[in-house]
Amino acid sequence: MTSEVAAHPLDIAIVTGAGRGIGRALALDLARHGTLVLCVSRSANATKTRDAIRTAGNQADAIEVDLAQYNVAGAVVSAWLEKQSGHRIGVALAAGSLGPSGPLWQTDLAEWDETWRANVLGNLAVSQAALRRMRMEHFGRILFFAGGGSAYAYPLFPAYAAVKTALVRATENLHEDVKDEGDFAVAIVAPGAVETDMLAEVRGKGGYVRTAVAMEEPLTFAREFLFAGCCRFSGSFVHVRDAWQPLLAGQGELARPDFWKLRRVE
Repeated sequence: MTSEVAAHPLDIAIVTGAGRGIGRALALDLARHGTLVLCVSRSANATKTRDAIRTAGNQADAIEVDLAQYNVAGAVVSAWLEKQSGHRIGVALAAGSLGPSGPLWQTDLAEWDETWRANVLGNLAVSQAALRRMRMEHFGRILFFAGGGSAYAYPLFPAYAAVKTALVRATENLHEDVKDEGDFAVAIVAPGAVETDMLAEVRGKGGYVRTAVAMEEPLTFAREFLFAGCCRFSGSFVHVRDAWQPLLAGQGELARPDFWKLRRVE
């Protein structure tokens, strides 16, 4: 399909969860397309991803920070951005942790709190830091990642389901905040079940895999969304298997205003 709207690589991409899984693969992929990638992870794997990118002849930096310490995470990303000159900035918020497993009466609410801070507040802090710069540039691309439980009950990992659902509504709200600020697009993607360490942990707990996908599927979605010249589904919760391609090519419209939204079934 030929796009009616030109796509352009980003100058800068900030990728959380860049130490493993989808985040790492996405950081490597974006760097191959000429984007300076900031790899954010709570472990030294962020530095390993940065080094792999640099070894391939591409550009990357790394920050090791626990997103659960969201004030710290936001501050260090802000400080890094102040030193950069790029104008087209995107954020891919791939960091996530499963949190406690099992029924509410068997789980520790302190673990729920940790899951909330790491999955929601930490990723929002990185977004907030980027948004201050994006609004100056009148351009921004922000991609959240959903997961099991965002669209249906997921009692095996109830805290994870709750925080991922919260990110869906945060995406919708953020779209409303920035839709008149310039060339902005915000979305949240359900990447499907990709073979990662997290999926292995889910299976180890007896979790059921609904939609198995190859890594390339969420990578393609993320790259095309972040590089898109327009986006007609900003504010939406999209699955990698949805028919999203025409809407990034400037073709067609959403079927109805509440399409791909977190909503009650009427």
